[in-house]
Amino acid sequence: MANLQYSTIEMLGYMDQGHHVKTSVLDNATYLLTGDNQTEIFNVYGRIMVKQLYMEAVTEFGAQATTMYYNFTSTTPAIAVQPMSAASAALTSLAQGARHVFVGGAVATACVITATAGISDVICVNPHIIGTDDGTTQGVGTIGILTAVASQLSGTCQFHIHYIPMSDGAYVTAVL
Repeated sequence: MANLQYSTIEMLGYMDQGHHVKTSVLDNATYLLTGDNQTEIFNVYGRIMVKQLYMEAVTEFGAQATTMYYNFTSTTPAIAVQPMSAASAALTSLAQGARHVFVGGAVATACVITATAGISDVICVNPHIIGTDDGTTQGVGTIGILTAVASQLSGTCQFHIHYIPMSDGAYVTAVL
C-alpha cells in the first residue's frame, strides 16, 4: 500500500467530514449562563449541512446541573430562533475531554453527553441542512446555545462544527 501525502489525507478528511471550524477556549462562567439570551457561537453564511457539532470540556466543569442545546437564527432572511436540538442531560462535573454532542435526526432531538472522556461514542448520524440561499442572496444566520437549570461556575470548553457547503460560497466562522 502506498503512503499518502499529508495534503491527500487532509483532502480525504474534508470530503468525509467537511470543513472544521472551532471557537476559542471559552470560560464557562462567562458563556454557559442560564437566562433568555442565546450565546452565538458560529456565523453561518448561505446553506450548509452540519455533519458534526459538539462542545468539548477543555477543563473539568463545576458541579452545577447546567443543561444546554443548540439553536439556529437568521437575520437575512429574518428567521426567529429555531431549536436544532433539545437540551442534554446535566453537564454536572463534566470531565475534561468529555463532549456534548448534537446527534441530528429529528429537529429538537436531545443532545448526548459522551460516556467516556476523549472518546465519542455518539455522533451526528442524520445531518441537518441549515441556512438559506435563494440563488441571488446568501442567507446570514448563526448557530447558538441556550443553557438552562443552572449556570456553570467553573471550567472551560470549546465548540466544534464540521460542515459541508450546500450553496455557492457558503461558509461558517467562529463568533467567539
